[in-house]
Amino acid sequence: MVKRYDSDKVKALVHKIYKAYGFTEEQSAAVAETLIYTDLHGIASHGVQRMVMYDHFIQNGKIRVKSKPEVVKETDVSAVVDANFGLGQLNGIYSMDIAIKKAKEHGVGIVTTKRSGHYGIAGYYANMAADQGLIGLSSTNSRPAMLPTHATQAFVGTNPIAFAMPAKPHNFIYDAATTTVPQGKIEVYRKLEKDLPALWVAKDGDQEINDHTDNADLDALRDPLSNVGLTPLGGVREETGSHKGFGLGVIVEVFTSILSLGNTSTEITPEDLQVGPCQSFIAIDPSIFGDVDQIVQRFSDYLQQIRELPAIPGKTVYVAGDKEALAYEDRKTNGMVIDDKTLAEVTGIADRLGVQYGSLDMD
Repeated sequence: MVKRYDSDKVKALVHKIYKAYGFTEEQSAAVAETLIYTDLHGIASHGVQRMVMYDHFIQNGKIRVKSKPEVVKETDVSAVVDANFGLGQLNGIYSMDIAIKKAKEHGVGIVTTKRSGHYGIAGYYANMAADQGLIGLSSTNSRPAMLPTHATQAFVGTNPIAFAMPAKPHNFIYDAATTTVPQGKIEVYRKLEKDLPALWVAKDGDQEINDHTDNADLDALRDPLSNVGLTPLGGVREETGSHKGFGLGVIVEVFTSILSLGNTSTEITPEDLQVGPCQSFIAIDPSIFGDVDQIVQRFSDYLQQIRELPAIPGKTVYVAGDKEALAYEDRKTNGMVIDDKTLAEVTGIADRLGVQYGSLDMD
């Protein structure tokens, strides 16, 4: 069951929880902002739903509360950051801030970050650049989840790619895993006891696949040595474009783990405290190509032309960022959506940490 809750009250609770872990006031506010931002934009897979995973990692030492990211190699337009296993959201904000600063000074900023943690939605960091008039990109690798084309063992992560650019009436924000769906969406469906659509999960690589809702199959997704994995964009066969999603996932590895000399997806496991995901952050100043106002207006006009294309009956043509903007307006006014199991996880963490909270309901 899902219910609406006051986003400001939930944000205040999240803030208190991270303060109780030992994060600073500023750090706790930043984490709460990223998580609530995600839920308000309708991306339940990576909002407060993720707090139980972060809680586990903080308890077992995979996320180190007192760690701080640091630049270990730098040029005018690039940097390598060692995140020292700090919280992913804080590493992401730190790294994208560097990329933005370099883009404003030199036109382009490219940062690759290693030994990080799960950083939520990639689109948040890309949009940090867009909100400052820049083009932003971000990506991350993750533990093995994707079955490469024709493979029978997961090897590549869900490895999302996010791109954001200023536009009217709101920023264009594309954020998608290179698998058919991210791992977090599988977790949300499990909590809601919903059947998984076909082509999300595959067994034995190139064999026939159907819906997979058996708990043993879903549990096997966490074992990279199993023959169960998430399908790449395009499914499991070359005829449907499986190699395209797989190829994009490998490109993400280049900009995250290969350039940073960090851990590739296949090296990452939840319990190994000496490995962590890698991320990339790119900011580009469009003024290096021409008048910014003209570029933004031309892009906005182009997007509007797409929206006005004839649509099939009962459907609307959207561009990336439209649905999220609509979700934000709805959830900010009417309350953010949280399922019962996730709410129990969050309040359970608060209770264990001795964090006081009242009703989270809308007034």
